[in-house]
Amino acid sequence: METTLAVPLLRSQIDVANRLHQQLRQWKDIDQALETLHTHFPGFDMDSTLLKVVAVNQLYGTRLYMVVPMARHVTEVMSTSDELEDTELVEQIAAFAGHKHLSFASKFAHFFIHMERFPIYDAFARNMVAHHLGTHVRTVGTTSPYKAFVDNIEQLKQRAALSCSNKELDRYLWLAGLYRLWKRYQNKYEENTNEKKKLRMNAEVEALFNDFSSVNAAELAQLYPWYPEK
Repeated sequence: METTLAVPLLRSQIDVANRLHQQLRQWKDIDQALETLHTHFPGFDMDSTLLKVVAVNQLYGTRLYMVVPMARHVTEVMSTSDELEDTELVEQIAAFAGHKHLSFASKFAHFFIHMERFPIYDAFARNMVAHHLGTHVRTVGTTSPYKAFVDNIEQLKQRAALSCSNKELDRYLWLAGLYRLWKRYQNKYEENTNEKKKLRMNAEVEALFNDFSSVNAAELAQLYPWYPEK
């Protein structure tokens, strides 16, 4: 297989992202809380599922409004989960009330079914995977976007010769995606002092990016070294 990437991805970047993630106390607390919920409520009866749906939606901001009907829907899907492929399971959880809630569904499966089998699907992860793979080699899926995303994750790991876990890769995709957006905003602001647009970003993450100490600056430079972009 051709191993070149549109934008290189090194193991050192994955390691940096995970070190930086350790500085984010809020996200460490959230992940620990979800792990505790998973341990104490391992099943998918209505009560357990409702707690999990509420937790993911509130703590990860997945913008799900009908949490009780969604919990009932997830309970029904999970009752036949043994008959479904992993990506099909996420697609079925996501298909609710005429919409595809893929960010919610992937996070629910990631935290409460299996972290390695279900990579987190969101805009940052999707965009960073596409950024590294480029347009010529990545899979594009319209009917099964989560399957296409998982295929692209595996292709990225193979082409970059990465041996990291999906959890480690997820932290890189999220932080690098945020940092890439933050850098673009900073440059736009510097070029136009009348720019009034406010970048909406988690305050803890923004504080990390604004920490210009020598150690932190060096870590961020390793996290996303291919900037500026054309």
